[in-house]
Amino acid sequence: MPARLRWIPTALAIIAVCIPVVVASQRQATTGGTTGAMITASVLVAAVLVTALLLRARYPRSMAATAIATTCVVVLLSHLSLVGPGPIVACVLAVMVTVFGVGSRQGRTPAFILAIIAVATIGITVLLARPDGSRGVESLITLVALVGLAATGGIAQYNGRAFIQAITDRARRAEETRESEAERRVAEERLAIARDLHDVMAHQIAVINLHAASASQALRTRPDDAERSLTTVREAARTVLGEIGGLLTVLRSADGDHAGSLAPTPGLAHLPQLIDDFSKAGLSVEQRTVGTPIELDSLSDIVAHRVLQEGLTNAHKHGGDGTALVQLDYGTEDLAITVTNVTRPRRDDRIVVESGHGLVGVRERVSSVGGNLETSFGPGPVHRFVVTIPIDSSHPRAHS
Repeated sequence: MPARLRWIPTALAIIAVCIPVVVASQRQATTGGTTGAMITASVLVAAVLVTALLLRARYPRSMAATAIATTCVVVLLSHLSLVGPGPIVACVLAVMVTVFGVGSRQGRTPAFILAIIAVATIGITVLLARPDGSRGVESLITLVALVGLAATGGIAQYNGRAFIQAITDRARRAEETRESEAERRVAEERLAIARDLHDVMAHQIAVINLHAASASQALRTRPDDAERSLTTVREAARTVLGEIGGLLTVLRSADGDHAGSLAPTPGLAHLPQLIDDFSKAGLSVEQRTVGTPIELDSLSDIVAHRVLQEGLTNAHKHGGDGTALVQLDYGTEDLAITVTNVTRPRRDDRIVVESGHGLVGVRERVSSVGGNLETSFGPGPVHRFVVTIPIDSSHPRAHS
């Protein structure tokens, strides 16, 4: 209920409590049975009940106890003919309202305890005030029904409010979970895009940089070499532009309709082509295979190819003699990929090789399939790039 309307139930309860007192006083005045003591007692009872109703929201249990105690006192005063029936009706209504308030605010246990206390104390008082009449038993039965109804109604309201709050909290948590999941997916997609961009561009840009420098040095003294280098630069630029265009096509496609226009994702089956591309770029690559080759699952196959691409790119960029050794070691549980090359005699090669974004992407890719990456220098200027990828034993081994 809106805050500006919360006073309405209390006002209605006060009116309902005061009406029996006023009506009874009017009837007694008409019949000539009203005395000053009865009017004073009725006013005091009404004042106590109104106070209990006004404070029931802040002190629900105390005000309920006040209403119960007032009812007991009024029953005794009625037996002594000091008050009429009107205050008794008002007291019962006040007990019902306060017990209902306890149930709606504090739940089942406090409401049932107060209801039992109300029935026991008021019932004993009624039976003591009318020990020889059946009306005392009838009044007790009516009291049990009315107070039980009030307690049940308050508990029902409390449970309904708790149910709505639980649904609201669950919806809020679900919304927060959806938002955090969306943020996590966006972060993962950003990392994937960054890795793909690096995989697409790193090798070709390295080729362009090296051959552009070579062409610049050979332009005047060795024009044929310079022309070959520029041809390589042109082919590498065309390749990287095509790959970036394909990646942008996928990113702009909402439903993946253009996915079929892209080249298939490379794996170890494309290793000869990858080595040939590096050979054309000026890197002499020797390949060795140890153990019986095994067909990897699709994700591990992609990771293995990207690992080799990054390792050979680093060998091409930082190598000192234009050679690299690729070794694939198939074990019973994992595949070890090693790329070895001789680095140029520069003091900062270790920093450059080990701090690139490519190695960050490789570590992320390898970790996604449960593998690990290690890089090492020595002895001398030798650099080793070693990646271990777990092998699924359910895949069949190829026959060599």
